[in-house]
Amino acid sequence: MIAYKNCNIFDGLNDKLQENMTVITDGKMITDIFPSGSKKVENVEVIDLTGFTLCPGFFDCHLHLNLEEVTRKENMMMDQTNAASGMFLENYNAYVALRSVDAAYKTLMAGFTTVFDGGGANWVDVALKDAITHNRVMGPNYYICGKVVSAWNSQLFRGVEEPNSGPWEMRRAVRTRLYHGVDHIKLMMSAPIRSVGRSLSKPIFTMEEIKALTDEAHSADLVVSAHTRSAKAANDSLKGGVDAIIHGTGLDEEGIELLLKSNKYLYPTLASASYKANDNLLYAKTQAVVDMYENTGREQWECLKKAYKAGVKMVLSTDTGCVGLDHGDNAEEFLRMAELGMSNVESLRAGTSEAAKAMRLDDKVGTIKVGMTADMVVLADNPLKNLKAVKDVRMVIKGGQIVKDTRKVPVHETI
Repeated sequence: MIAYKNCNIFDGLNDKLQENMTVITDGKMITDIFPSGSKKVENVEVIDLTGFTLCPGFFDCHLHLNLEEVTRKENMMMDQTNAASGMFLENYNAYVALRSVDAAYKTLMAGFTTVFDGGGANWVDVALKDAITHNRVMGPNYYICGKVVSAWNSQLFRGVEEPNSGPWEMRRAVRTRLYHGVDHIKLMMSAPIRSVGRSLSKPIFTMEEIKALTDEAHSADLVVSAHTRSAKAANDSLKGGVDAIIHGTGLDEEGIELLLKSNKYLYPTLASASYKANDNLLYAKTQAVVDMYENTGREQWECLKKAYKAGVKMVLSTDTGCVGLDHGDNAEEFLRMAELGMSNVESLRAGTSEAAKAMRLDDKVGTIKVGMTADMVVLADNPLKNLKAVKDVRMVIKGGQIVKDTRKVPVHETI
């Protein structure tokens, strides 16, 4: 058992810290919470968190641990694993797997204890999930969708998508992913934003196809999210039974109303697209792609501001691995959500308790209270006052096990 004493707690819900508290964990679960000094507890390891803030472990509801589209230029040739002719070598999948292990570790060390992957490469995400689950490698609680359901191979990455056409192929696609052990389904309803010359406005699938997929997925109790880069793509997705919208570019009044009436979530991925390209993107992409990215970003931000003001529910999602953030920089999205208009506590909830609700995990994680899994992070400062504190993670506790501790303070023997 471990007692984290003298800590200030952001429980994932309230807009004020619970000050000078003690949290007891039994190796996996939170078993007790009480004011420090009010109880005597014996035979526990005691960790003094005086001056630190204890928070629920963070969520990222949309990322790609198998991918690294906008890599640092010094790694670009290696990360592509290609020959001089541009042809992929046979070691591509193996390298993706090894790179994914590094991405998973960086994500966990950033305080993200639960993540939802929006598309792996050639089922490498399945292998990564198994490796994390069986403690072969370190990473967050990892929920996967396998290959993205699309009508064609639109992505730059080999093995991310699998073409499907017609309602029965949509049902077969869900069943194939169930066989591989996925946790949710990702539907591609628009072309990627770096697709210069292609239409982002036309939905990829018909209503009949969308309904076939959602019906099959819901029969297996799987959540379906849809990548949308236009109003019609989002509206058709929602009318067809999709549970969440990713990106929301071009979202119009009808789409906002559909989200509100159905009480469904939007994954805003504010770094993808952003109104300003970062240095890595500027180096890696042509000017035409950069221009399209920034124009799409400006449109997306305006749509999302309207959606937020209307009351649409949003959860933290980064699109890390694509044209969003670098792996391990996921916490930047908290700051972007504040820039969108959220208060600090709203932004924090979007990456903790509200994200847990969206992912149907709120009975297990997302808050600090007795009976919950001990997924927690320790911050150097109070994020309710200084939101940048989410980027200064001193400890990470996953399932009651301390996986990171950079506080450099002694461990006491008694409480």
